[in-house]
Amino acid sequence: MHGQGGNTITYATHGRWLELWSAQADNPALEHVYDDLVERYGEPHRHYHTLRHISRCLGELDGVRGQADHPFEVELALWLHDAVYDPARSDNEEASATYAREALGGLLQGEQLELVRSLIMATRHSEPPRTSDEGLIADIDLAILGSPAEEYQEYEDDIMREYCRVPEDRFRAGRAQVLARFLARWHIYHTGHFREKYEENARANLSRSVSALRSGP
Repeated sequence: MHGQGGNTITYATHGRWLELWSAQADNPALEHVYDDLVERYGEPHRHYHTLRHISRCLGELDGVRGQADHPFEVELALWLHDAVYDPARSDNEEASATYAREALGGLLQGEQLELVRSLIMATRHSEPPRTSDEGLIADIDLAILGSPAEEYQEYEDDIMREYCRVPEDRFRAGRAQVLARFLARWHIYHTGHFREKYEENARANLSRSVSALRSGP
């Protein structure tokens, strides 16, 4: 996996996956789902949407777990929110939510499956969150926007690599439009924790990136 010490991350996340499911830790279906997720997050066209991203999201969750109304479902949704990722399609979140329903159908009750589905859909970032948990997962997914400038630039470079088959002028215009929408929000982040932690850096990073994208190579 790109620049992330893949074996180390896989080892660490495997332990966390089993810990999450402690009540069913001996269920062989858990290993099957985990192995499939590792394979998916290791697909060769992925450079940002990998296990490294999931690991970072889980780390961010640890700082706000006490704010979650349904911490188990929030963590599970983070695990699966990018299970399907293809830059050529526009329904990755919907496909990931469908994958979650199919992969977890024998492990969760219907109400829990629906909650996980709605939390995954919140990572589309296309409409305001309907619940506090949706606000948390959306903010966690966008935490990278507020990272230090060098780390943020690595993220942007990885996104560009994922879209390498898109003509550069189209990519730059589309990417600038996406980032400008976040800048146009009254707040980029929905929760006080993430606003305080990342809002200022995120606005600086996004402003710089939009300017660079619009000015050309």
